[in-house]
Amino acid sequence: MAMKEWITNHRNKGFAVSTKMIIYEAKCIAEEKGIHDFTGSPPWSYRLMKRCGLAMRTKTRIAPKMPEEYESKILSFHKLVIDARKRNGFEIRQIGNMDGVPLTFDVPSNRTVDLKGAKTIAMKTSGHEKTHYMVVLSSCADSTKLPPMLIFKRKTFPKEEIPRGVVVHVHEKGWMDKNGMRVWVEKVWSKRPGGLLKKPALLVLD
Repeated sequence: MAMKEWITNHRNKGFAVSTKMIIYEAKCIAEEKGIHDFTGSPPWSYRLMKRCGLAMRTKTRIAPKMPEEYESKILSFHKLVIDARKRNGFEIRQIGNMDGVPLTFDVPSNRTVDLKGAKTIAMKTSGHEKTHYMVVLSSCADSTKLPPMLIFKRKTFPKEEIPRGVVVHVHEKGWMDKNGMRVWVEKVWSKRPGGLLKKPALLVLD
């Protein structure tokens, strides 16, 4: 079958295949064969997949192994935070957590049509998924979300208008460093509810 051969060739090259791509390619093949009334639809594509032994699959990855003592370390850390709160009388809203999350400008799909039972699902990408920036997210123990800070990989600030409620910082490698931490403390942490009153606070971060 022409469609199964087309899908198989794409998957052998590592490219992701979606149902929309299948429908588009099927329309092209139908036009070449003089069939002009073929419309295609998602249900049609799923019936095709079933006939050809195909299914939607998720890209596989090697999961990192957690150290054997990780559970005891988590409990120990929880106890450390709880004891610090009891000892200093921190208000719930004055306990904060912050962490940086690296993101990419191009987020390729991790799902594709492939043969049922295939153990390795590899996919090629455009290469732009390595162009990254960092989002620094933080919240307080009372569920208050603090403004996000974006760290772009560049030397100068972007000229585009920055949305309100977002703090922007630049670093030549897109990392959080000492200067970036200083900016975050001044523009985010210090302006949390109660921050201007300089109430005792506990900040938990990686």
